[in-house]
Amino acid sequence: MKMEELTKKEQIINFARHDPFLKISDIAKNVETTPRYVRTILSEANISLMELREKYARNMEERLAVKGNNLQKATVRLLREDGEVNVSEVSLQRISNLESKELVKTNPEEELYKIVQKKLLDSHPYSVQEIITYLSPDINQERIADLNSLYELFGNKGVDGFKFRSNVLQVERFNPMMANELGLKEDDPIIRSQRMILIDKMPIGIENFYFDANSIQLVFPGELVV
Repeated sequence: MKMEELTKKEQIINFARHDPFLKISDIAKNVETTPRYVRTILSEANISLMELREKYARNMEERLAVKGNNLQKATVRLLREDGEVNVSEVSLQRISNLESKELVKTNPEEELYKIVQKKLLDSHPYSVQEIITYLSPDINQERIADLNSLYELFGNKGVDGFKFRSNVLQVERFNPMMANELGLKEDDPIIRSQRMILIDKMPIGIENFYFDANSIQLVFPGELVV
């Protein structure tokens, strides 16, 4: 949906969530309304710009804290070095229990979901990340709209609170569904990386990354054992 198709209330909430460092007066100017009306809408929506700014700052601190360890991790390198990297909105889909025999429920009322987010270069997808996991049945699209990372689904542990098992890479020559998601031809090569997400040794999620094989390089540290 285009910005001009949103109501003033929806525009205010959208500006606040996507750029919490905007001033009230800046949001009012962009929406062509008064600062008082902006404060009223944010209050009714229980949105605090200060809390959003603190959340953003914490996320940045976590990323900087692990930056020093990245030399020991496999990395994805875009072949194009120019362009703006961004992420899409998160989508949510309930799926069949038959797809997750290994996963552990932490609550008997939880249901199985697939959560998906695309990574974009100049609005063109080069990667799709999906996580299959059990979530509370009251989860909905609105509750996941503000996620900066799919790992936030699992609370405040963050990615450094997880363990990962069996990261398997495979080149797929024919995956029509994922080719469509990445804007590719049906027979274009796609790299799939799949691994199990563990918390306290319990498998709580299956993560799949799909990459446009012609857009990225996978760089591995250390030796390759064959």
